[in-house]
This record gives sequence, C-alpha cells and structure tokens, in this order.
Amino acid sequence: MKINNSILIVGAIILSISTLSCAKRIDSMENKDNQVTLVKGIINFSSDRGGCLFLLKDGKIERLTLEGGHGRFSADGKKIYFHKGSELFVYDLQTNKTDILNEITKYKTFEFDLSPDNKQIVFTSFGQKFDYDIPENIYVANIDGTNYKQLTFFTGGPKGWNASGAARPRWSPDGKTIVFNGPDIINNSCSSNAIYTIKPDGTNLKKIISIGEGKLSYVRYPSWSPDSKKITFQAEIRNDPQGYEYIATSNTDGSNPKKAIAGYSYIFIANADGSDIRQVTKKQFDDSDPVFSPDGKQICFASHRHYVEDKIPNAVMGSELFAINIDGTNEIRLTAPMILGEYNVISPHLGEYASDNSPDWHE
Repeated sequence: MKINNSILIVGAIILSISTLSCAKRIDSMENKDNQVTLVKGIINFSSDRGGCLFLLKDGKIERLTLEGGHGRFSADGKKIYFHKGSELFVYDLQTNKTDILNEITKYKTFEFDLSPDNKQIVFTSFGQKFDYDIPENIYVANIDGTNYKQLTFFTGGPKGWNASGAARPRWSPDGKTIVFNGPDIINNSCSSNAIYTIKPDGTNLKKIISIGEGKLSYVRYPSWSPDSKKITFQAEIRNDPQGYEYIATSNTDGSNPKKAIAGYSYIFIANADGSDIRQVTKKQFDDSDPVFSPDGKQICFASHRHYVEDKIPNAVMGSELFAINIDGTNEIRLTAPMILGEYNVISPHLGEYASDNSPDWHE
C-alpha cells in the first residue's frame, strides 16, 4: 500500500488551523507497545506530530518549530537550516532562535542542501518566475544570497512530455560533487526517476542510475555516505515478486481490465558512480528518505511498518523512523507511531497517524 500524498496535505492543513498546546519536549515512546531503540548522535526530521520540525536525541523527541521542515544540519551540528514554503530559515540549537535567509527566496527555493563548509547552498527552483509548466533545475548560491548560478538546464522535453526536472540535491561531504534526481526518458515519457551527479561549478553532469536500465523503477532521494564514496536511495523493483496486482486501466464500464504489479519501495546503496547497487531493506513495506549515520555504518529511513506489523484496522497510515545496518541487518525502530488525536482538529475520531520523514543525522 502506498503512502498517499493526500496524507501530507492533510497534515499541512491540520497544522495551519490548529491551536497547539503540547509541551515542547515529546516522549518518543508515545506508544508503549512499540519498542524504540536509542542510537548515537542527533537526528532532525519533519513530522505532523504537533509541529513540523523535530529533533531526536537520546530517545526523546523535541519539537523545534510549528512550521517548515526538511531540515539540514550545519557542519558543526549547531544549526539546522529548513524551509517553509519557498523560504529558507535557520534554527540555532544553542539559542533556540530562528532567522530567515531573505536573500535566497527570490529564486523560489524548494529542496536544498548546504556545502560542507556552510558557505554555499544548492537548491532546486523554477527560477525567478514561478511556473509549474517549467521544470525545476539545480542552482547554487553563497549563503549570503550572492553569486547565484544555474547548474542544470532541463527543459521538460518535447511537447506532450511531463515537465519533470531536478529534485532533492545533496552535496557530498568532500564538497566535490552534488547528487540529485533528474529526468529519465522511458517510452516517450519523462519523469524524475534517474539519479545524476554534477560538479558544484556545473561541469561533469552524469546520469549514474537510470530506470531504463536494469530492474529498478521510481528511483528517489539519493544521499551521500560520510566518506563521499557511496550513495543511498529508495527505489522500487520492476515486476516486484513481493508486489501486488492492481487494475491499471479498463474501459469506462469496467470491462477489459488490465492488471499491473505494484511494488514496494526499498532502500538501496551504490558506489558514487552508480555501480554495485545493493538492496538493504527487503520487507514488504514502503521505505523512503534514507540517510547515512555519521559513521557510515547505518542508514536511517522512514517507513509505514506499524500499519502492517501492528495490524491497525482502518487507519490513515503515517510513518516512523527506523535504522538499519548497511548490510541489511539489525533493523531498529527510532520513533513510535503516534495517533494525531487531539492535534487533528478536523477529524480526531479517525485516528490518523503522524508521518515522520526527511531525517538528517549528525554526530
């Protein structure tokens, strides 16, 4: 079962119209029946569990902001950069203060990352003119808002193709390379299902993983290992043997149904050049948003495992954070399921579950 984008939309609506009264520190063991294991370091993540941006430390969840999300740690771990809409902000973990980076917003910033020295930012944008018919591209700029440079120039393809462009840029820890999702052309259609690398100066653009080659599909969310030698990403397996059948198309009266196989989303790792792809998670769940631990031995990811494992009936499912060794062993739960309950002022009786996602891990 897929995590529907409508869940994210509902979460955003809930936050925008709710009056939140929860304490700043929230126990990560909201559900005492689910074991949560401690890990070294700190993890920031996005969620709709009574806020937007959260910090996981020593098994405790601390709410940082009521709005925004998708945070990225500064190199020293003392600040978290995050976005709200198309605006970028920075949260100081020492002072608990938030400041806006006004200069960056003129390019309608969306997904972003920081250079290892925190002097530059890489981000996706439609450009200075907001237009969904124009594909997003990769830009870099100084953190003070100077020296903007466009790195990619995807056009969306010939007329009739989807205007898919760049997404989810991540700067390598050694500062030499940026990895991101980009368009792949399959059977005259275009979608952001390939993984590319490019140098920060815009040279040496390479497609390193393509869904048109091999068994993978829906390749998403690449992220670097601490030594910049590997990447982790999520993907589905074409004709997944663990997948399930669904009706892909039929006539308007329901006749002549055509079936297809829907697969699950798994976590993979590969070398930085896209070679030696290895599957890390193999269970029948949708796993997403992978990031390496600071020592490179584990991967943190989001998953909706509780919906199946805990046999929750008629729930609008969310997701929690998990960690696993890079060889696929020792999977552990980092956050427990949380029913929105009192935070969901629209329909608290439905028992929608909070969605934890977009983790970033720092020592």
